[in-house]
This record gives sequence, structure tokens and C-alpha cells, in this order.
Amino acid sequence: MMNIKRHNPRFIGLIMAFLLPGAAHVLSGHWKTGIAWYFISFGMWALCVFILSLPIPLTFTAIIAVELLIVIYFVVLFVSSYRHTRRLGCGGWILFLLLISSVNITVTNLLLLQVRTYIGGYWHVASSSMHPTIKSMPPHWQNRIMTSSLSYRSSDPCRGDIVFLCNKDDFPWIKRVVGLPGETIDIRSPYVLVNGEKLLDPPVFAKISSCEEEYSGYLDVQGSGQKGITLPITLGDNEYFLLGDNSAQSWDSRHFGPVPRDAIIGRVTRIVFPPWRIREL
Repeated sequence: MMNIKRHNPRFIGLIMAFLLPGAAHVLSGHWKTGIAWYFISFGMWALCVFILSLPIPLTFTAIIAVELLIVIYFVVLFVSSYRHTRRLGCGGWILFLLLISSVNITVTNLLLLQVRTYIGGYWHVASSSMHPTIKSMPPHWQNRIMTSSLSYRSSDPCRGDIVFLCNKDDFPWIKRVVGLPGETIDIRSPYVLVNGEKLLDPPVFAKISSCEEEYSGYLDVQGSGQKGITLPITLGDNEYFLLGDNSAQSWDSRHFGPVPRDAIIGRVTRIVFPPWRIREL
């Protein structure tokens, strides 16, 4: 029978579950169960990311089902973690916390990277380049978006898609696909011209060019005295022309030129935070 005096109170197991799922099980002698809980937590995260990153409208029922699944997972995890754990001395706790930190920094970050790379991810958007589609927010209310890395595994970006790229600092650039491979792109404010014709389809481009609902149309940066590429430009077989919806505040293909296909990581599917702005894009 377990000697309670040589073990921590059960609530310590709950604290460990917050620090690292499965840690309480490891310190209670059930290390296989602890490892299983650790990987189950990432399976849950990957499943939720997959569902939220799908480029299709989610019904209210689907959202409630996802939230219920998350609640059930946490209830079962914390009930299972509410257990006596082995009491450690000062040195033991230091080593244990170092171990938790090491796992979170190495294995956890590696798994999160794999989820982002192959399924999708959750990003903060501080830029105003897509306003008002993705509205500018105060710093403490920055928009959070879901992105799908699966969207373009078997297909190419379509005109009108909002896509994301990452710069060298792993910070997402969010832009809209305007020009497709082989097309000639020009800007005659407030319109984009594709092969000499005004771009009005999909309808979002007509809305942006209308200069209504907080949109300002498309601006030719050279005409405004800024440094940029010379237009018109004909895209190569593997190039895309990307623009921000807030043309006056966007650093995009007008400045750095066409974007190669392999630089486009995935598609932005929806805003997920703040709660009152949840919607598909």
C-alpha cells in the first residue's frame, strides 16, 4: 500500500498536468501512461487544428462538438492526474523542472512545428495590411487566424485566396492572390488589371476597388513616389502576384515582385479570435 507521507498531495498532480501532460503519471510510477498522455495531448491539438483549418464553413454544431471534445479531454486528463506523486527533495524538483523545460523547448516545439508544417497553425496578425478584411486591432486584441498547410498539397492557389508566407523571422505575411502564373498584371488606381482587363471577379476585388466599406482600392506605389517594381509585369510559369487588401499600408508584390509557388505555405481559412470576429475568409 502506498505510503501517503512519502508522496505529495493529489492536487500537485494537477499542477504537473498544467506544466506537462503526463508528468503526474511519470512521478507516480506509471511512466508508460505518462508518455501516452503526452502524445495524446498533441493528437488532440493536431485534430483541433485540422478541423479549424479546413477551408470550409463550420456549422454551429461542429464548433460545439469541437469544444465539447476539448472539455472532455481536459476533464479526463485532470481526473487522471489527480493522484499522489513521489515526493522529491529540493535537488529532485530542480532536476524535474529542468526536464519539463527541456521537453517543452525541444520535443514540444518540434511537434508543434510538424503540426504547423503539415496540417496548419494558429497565428497572431499585428499588421494592418489586410484591413478591413482582417481588421486592425489594438495590440492586446490582435487578430488570431487559422491557416491550412494542407490546402495546397494537391492543388495550387486560386485567385482571391488569402495565403500566408513566412519571412526569416518565422513571422507570417498574409496577402491575397491577385495574379496567376503567365498573366500580365498592372495597376490603374483603384483597379488591378489582369491581361488588360479590370479585375472584378471574384467579387471581393470589385468590393476593394469600389473604395467603400473602409476599402481604399489598389494603389500604384511608383505613382505615389515609393520604391517598387515596374508595372505592367508578366508572371513566370511558377509565379504569383500577391497584394494586401489595405493597399496604402501593405508591403507586397508591388514592392518585392512576384512570389514563387514554393514560398506560399498555405491558405488562411478563418479568424478565430477575438470571439466576436470569428468567421471564414
